[in-house]
Amino acid sequence: MFMIHILPSDIRCDVPEGTNLMAALRSAGIFLDAPCGGDGKCGKCSVIVDGTEVLACQTTVENDIEVYTPEKKDLHVIQSGIETDTHMDPLYPGYLIAIDIGTTSVVCFLLDGINGRELAAASSLNPQTAFGADVISRIREALAGQLKLEQDAILKELTKLILTVCKKGNVDPVDISMVSVVGNPAMQQLFLGISPENLASIPFAPVLKEAKAVPCREILPVCENAKLLIVPDISGYVGADTLGCVLSTRLYDSDELTLMVDIGTNGEMVLGNKERMIACSTAAGPALEGANILFGMRGTDGAIDHVKIENGRICCSVIGGEKAKGICGSGLVDAVAVCLNTGLINRRGRILNTDEIDGQRYIPLCDGVYLTQDDIRQVQMAKGAICAGILLMAEQLGKQVKDIRHVLLAGAFGSFMDSDSACRIGLLPEELKDRITTVGNAAGSGAKLLACDKAEIKRVQELRDQIEFLELASLKEFSGTFAKSMGFRGV
Repeated sequence: MFMIHILPSDIRCDVPEGTNLMAALRSAGIFLDAPCGGDGKCGKCSVIVDGTEVLACQTTVENDIEVYTPEKKDLHVIQSGIETDTHMDPLYPGYLIAIDIGTTSVVCFLLDGINGRELAAASSLNPQTAFGADVISRIREALAGQLKLEQDAILKELTKLILTVCKKGNVDPVDISMVSVVGNPAMQQLFLGISPENLASIPFAPVLKEAKAVPCREILPVCENAKLLIVPDISGYVGADTLGCVLSTRLYDSDELTLMVDIGTNGEMVLGNKERMIACSTAAGPALEGANILFGMRGTDGAIDHVKIENGRICCSVIGGEKAKGICGSGLVDAVAVCLNTGLINRRGRILNTDEIDGQRYIPLCDGVYLTQDDIRQVQMAKGAICAGILLMAEQLGKQVKDIRHVLLAGAFGSFMDSDSACRIGLLPEELKDRITTVGNAAGSGAKLLACDKAEIKRVQELRDQIEFLELASLKEFSGTFAKSMGFRGV
């Protein structure tokens, strides 16, 4: 056995010789960012071992070591969502907790059980990012024996967030009566400790099909007297978070054709109105959240969040006003739009200048940060998948894109993204540019409604049974539509 001294946490633990350092850190409760899932490709799990920088996922413990882990930076998380009139009739009297477990971030709200007023909110990075940036990576890790570790990671984080909001709101956690949780199917099953085996093979059937309240102490003992509301999933890849969005935006009550888009590591979308609604999930990949991009990072200090042209030069806005260290999703969309408008890339996405770094053409953005040809391709695949999903959903409803009257962009990425840039690169169809509204954390708003009014619990079950799921990959038109949607329109 060898001893690992982890700094600055000052944690000491003993592990057998040959233990992977990433696994050792996880067992000690240290979850490093690892978008590639520990394959050694992203380079994000860098630590200092006895004075030498190494990748934790590619290092084995062969002797006693001292490990410095990076300081965690605050993630810029959208907590606020769409404001909806709330009718107060909770399932149980008392203070209420609403939680949105996103693939990247987690948001927790404390609500007054009498009037529904938000008393406090807190958010953080989802610690399961240590197991990969996307749900596929985390499902793979869970099936490889990491399910308990993944569950422990999120439960520890949720407990911390609940204690934080309760301290802010001067509320004892024992006085919480209801905890309402939404998330995509993978996040929900990992939270509940349910094997995601059903999400790894056809037909990808959901296991959570009914809204029900169970004793919270069995999952989150910190709220020992509360009930935990489990919200159902629409399909294996369209979950309770999407239902939360539909609930809070009142899309189900719209007279006009409305598109709701929540872009994250997947792109969940619902198109319809009060007559009929159809949902799909597109494998957008994590590029739009900064993963699989050479200088990609999340929306923290040092990330380029917007790019524009001023006096013929590329100018970058950086979160925190410091020197740029990388680029997040909103900056990436802007950067590609700017490159299109200035003729730096063509309609096929090819970089037109011939300068190369490491055998790849590149476009400099600012000192030390640039886009590569591979980065452009990642954006093309992500935006192609989302745009194809929109086109095919409209087709299934017998409509055209021009018939869509309203577009609701949900989630952090949708809130920060410039809609003109999104339409310029074809992430959203050009015809929709003047019909876009951002709705913030609509999933979290839905979780609040469910906590506040038992009638919304009944409604969410009805919506789950009413919304049709469209499996894009099963459509013969998908591959052709996707390929066409990867291209860019001309100037």
